[in-house]
This record gives sequence, structure tokens and C-alpha cells, in this order.
Amino acid sequence: MELFNQIVFGGLAIGAGAAMVKYSWSLTNFTGNIGTVERYLGGGSTNSFYKFMGVVLIIGGLFYMTGMLTPLMEWLFSPLASIFAPFRGSSN
Repeated sequence: MELFNQIVFGGLAIGAGAAMVKYSWSLTNFTGNIGTVERYLGGGSTNSFYKFMGVVLIIGGLFYMTGMLTPLMEWLFSPLASIFAPFRGSSN
């Protein structure tokens, strides 16, 4: 059942990402410009931001579909493991 969920939700993420890339202009016209993106990246960059987010969603969907998302996140956040590890060495 988990494999089925991975395929379905990964496919939905890929489809949503592809739609964001293809229809970024329409999405910008519907939602308006993102002020922070426009301020720091220049005028007209909301379309590029939506395309970038769509590509990130496509890649994330592919990683989720293949089961590689969890190992990737574990690798990326492994330097933080020592911060969030339970405190050891207390002997009460």
C-alpha cells in the first residue's frame, strides 16, 4: 500500500510541478506578483520563481516516487542530528 501511495502522490507532485512550469504566466496573472521576489530578484521574476518551484516540485515528486526522498533528507540534515539528539550522560 505504501508503494501505491508513493506512486500516486509522487505523480500528483510531478503533475502539479509541470503545470506550474507550463502555466506560470497564468498563475502570476491569477495570484499577482510576489512582492518579496520582485523586490530582491527584479521585476518580472515572479514567473521565474514559479518555474523554479515547479522544477523543485517535479524533482521532489520523482525522489518520493522512487523512495529516495527519506535518504536524501537524512543525508542533508545529518549535521543537525547532534543538536537534536537526546541528552546522554545524565545518570540520576
